[in-house]
Amino acid sequence: MKVSLRVRLLGTIVGAVVLFFIVSGIAARITLQRDLMSLGKTQVTDGAKAFGGFWKSRQDQIKLLISQDAVADALRKDLQSHNSKALQDQLSNVARTSGLSWLTVVDDKGNVVARANGPQLGSLASNSYIQRALTGETVSTAALLPASELQAEGLAAQAAASIKGAGGKTVGQISKGLALIAAAPMSDRNERTIGAIYGGVLMNHFYDIVDQSTLALGGSTAILEGNDIIASSILAPDGMRVFDRRVPLFNAAAQSGGGYTGVDTEGRRQYLVHIAPIQNDQNTVIGALWYGQPLSQITDIIDHTTQSLILWGIVAMIIALALAIPIVERVSRTLAQRSRQVRDAAKELGVIIVGSEVSGDHVSATKAVVERSGALIEQISAAGDPSGKVGELKALNDELQGDIMVIDTLSQEMNSRMQQAVDRVSELNDVAGGLNRLVSGETN
Repeated sequence: MKVSLRVRLLGTIVGAVVLFFIVSGIAARITLQRDLMSLGKTQVTDGAKAFGGFWKSRQDQIKLLISQDAVADALRKDLQSHNSKALQDQLSNVARTSGLSWLTVVDDKGNVVARANGPQLGSLASNSYIQRALTGETVSTAALLPASELQAEGLAAQAAASIKGAGGKTVGQISKGLALIAAAPMSDRNERTIGAIYGGVLMNHFYDIVDQSTLALGGSTAILEGNDIIASSILAPDGMRVFDRRVPLFNAAAQSGGGYTGVDTEGRRQYLVHIAPIQNDQNTVIGALWYGQPLSQITDIIDHTTQSLILWGIVAMIIALALAIPIVERVSRTLAQRSRQVRDAAKELGVIIVGSEVSGDHVSATKAVVERSGALIEQISAAGDPSGKVGELKALNDELQGDIMVIDTLSQEMNSRMQQAVDRVSELNDVAGGLNRLVSGETN
């Protein structure tokens, strides 16, 4: 199938524009993906640091509250008198107004005198934080509370959970509790340690910090106990809060020491996240802070930019065609005109060649006649010519024959030139045919 010049030119222009925008779109997409992912990682890392600031602020707040409670005269007075009922009422009120999950006072032996959450007593003498507080140290840290302690404080139900994996199957159980805790010594007027006060906030299914940080920072946040989400502001597509879910990437964050930055899928949605390990005061990783931004924010920008390039590519192609079509048509018409001129010139030259061939034949015929005339004159001269006119006729015939020989030589030279002209005519016809095929795509 032959294709005309105008179709070829327009196809080349369209192909060049399309190829340009395909290459540009791919390059732009790759560049945007790399740059936006790099920028996104920086943003989620900064967001995670800010989330860590909320965490540290709450830890400092708890430490301040416990320290203030440790020097409260009413609490010290009831501790000295071992008035458990009055002390419990005060602790309950303080815990409620301060937003603490529990608040407990022990004597100088570590025995529980009163708890904010109930009358269950017992001993906390083996609790390392209580031990340090009884030596005069104020302790503030993140900690994993054992099930027995949670049970004693009435918090076991809040902490207990079945952990679901990616497929929705139960993959584990939580019995411990992740908490921000503080313990401070309580002294009498003589600065003698008479006991300690111990309290904090249990983070399991406690959404105050994640909601506040999300409101301030945007994105989504979560608190992990080990590699399990125990509280988050992450929402699933159905609007339900995501919690009691396993996050395998916690292991990478815990092992790196500096955290993990990458892609994580929670609530059937992909996030660009930074997971920062939570350490206790012994530098042991016990959990993590999870901060993420929906990955769709980045992919939407990439898709929008790619679509814009494609759209503008179509516009550019339309403009290019609008400008190119008249030019292509003008070039095609010019070439077609030149093709006709070459063909016409070849025809005229062919006529000339034919005429020249006829002239050459006529010269040959005339030469033959002159030669016969000379032969007749020779015969008459041999018979005798008393008037002498035959001699003059012979001289004239000889002269004519000499001219004919010159003409014949020129005619042969002309024939040679005509043969060359025939070759040129053939070449001109080939050129004309090529131009015609180039312009119209037709063979004739």
